Amino acid sequence: MKYIYCFLLTLISTSIFGQLISEELDSEIKRRVKLEINPSFSIGILLPDGTTKYYGYGYYDDSRKHPDSLTLYEIGSVTKTFTAELANTYLKDSLNKPLSTFFVGVENPKLDSITPYKLQNHIAGIPRLSNQFSPKNWSDPFNGYSNIILQEELRDLDPDTSNNWSYSNFGYGILGRVIEIVSGKSYENLMGGLLQEIGIDNTFLSLPTQGNQKIAMPTNIRTSNSNWNFTGPSRYSGGLVSNTKDLLSYLNFQRQNNPLFLSDSLQNPIQTRVSNLGKDKLFYKDGWFVLMPDSTTNIITHNGGTGGFISFVGYNKTTEFGVVVLSNSVNMVDDIGINILYPTFKLSHPERTIAYELAGDIDAGNTDNLVNQFNILKNENYPNNIIDIYWLERFHFGKSNYLISNQLSDIMVKELPKDWEVYDIKGQNLQKLKYYKKAIIFYEKALELNPENESLKNKINLCKKMYNRNTG
Repeated sequence: MKYIYCFLLTLISTSIFGQLISEELDSEIKRRVKLEINPSFSIGILLPDGTTKYYGYGYYDDSRKHPDSLTLYEIGSVTKTFTAELANTYLKDSLNKPLSTFFVGVENPKLDSITPYKLQNHIAGIPRLSNQFSPKNWSDPFNGYSNIILQEELRDLDPDTSNNWSYSNFGYGILGRVIEIVSGKSYENLMGGLLQEIGIDNTFLSLPTQGNQKIAMPTNIRTSNSNWNFTGPSRYSGGLVSNTKDLLSYLNFQRQNNPLFLSDSLQNPIQTRVSNLGKDKLFYKDGWFVLMPDSTTNIITHNGGTGGFISFVGYNKTTEFGVVVLSNSVNMVDDIGINILYPTFKLSHPERTIAYELAGDIDAGNTDNLVNQFNILKNENYPNNIIDIYWLERFHFGKSNYLISNQLSDIMVKELPKDWEVYDIKGQNLQKLKYYKKAIIFYEKALELNPENESLKNKINLCKKMYNRNTG
């Protein structure tokens, strides 16, 4: 019976995956490249017998070269799956101990309600980013993060104790630091040792600065971005740089060693209530998302993104196919990866948004009235995505182009009048431009919408001091 089942499964897999990238998918990928939505794609497919196939689209840098299986991309939050693997190795006897056990110098009784297991599964009630998170350079936001900053954030941490699932970069930074404390090892020793165990040698703990590696250029919305430098515990949330060849080897390692990847091993997955991939179809378990598109299919997956890259890794437990999709853009590629693993999954068809055209105007020096240009394009029903505007604003703010980022923040306030963060961003721009009285108004509006945010209170006090100093 087992032989017949395996034989039938092979026939089904051969039929479905005879053409690994369908004509429809190939056409959609090429369309995104042509429109500069994604300048390049590096795609790798792991077959049930362990063999691999690779595909490269577009150009990964100004040299006009196509990417291949060794082209390096920042993989962002896919790093969290490596950190979860380290937690399973080093925290077997500590997963359910309170954080106060590890951070003995931090006086915060609320750490007693948080355990490494909850951090690993995003049910610790930790915000996505710390409320005190305020990068010096938003185009490279995690550069400068440290153990000392983490300790300070833990002192003020006030977790939501409802145990609902809530994704947290901050939480995985804490988890990584716990692994260091328990193991007595550094990030370099921990992650480097895991890479050696897996048997991959072209995945890096940070962007390599020496050697002849092919490194994709970070881009978004037609704009060349900075590489992100993760420092301190933030490295456990998103610091790795890799390629499709190594990540397929990593998937193969997971399917051979991780019980979650075995066909009969999924127990008590956590409901995420994220509906992007279908209502009540996306779950989470020990560092990985689990997509259940139908009653018999489990797809183990994770994605990631930085300021100029996006990544997707996935494995279909039923068909035993794996896939990696890497791109030097922030436009999501999950639909491409899932479509390869589950061909009936519907592809999205992203379009160039208003932000692309504003980015072109900025590059051409046409920056006198970006708000008016936005309004004209919006009235013409040009595709709009406020997240793209947000990214463009943060990019120029990080580059100290405050006359530009201030105009973009006006657009954000207009489009999201009930979002505290856009008032905070507008205040930041006014503060940098030394319009302290106006900055106070926007910070106070942000605080009205988010009254527990201590960082906003500090910004208001600082602006009041600066205003009084300048007028006194």
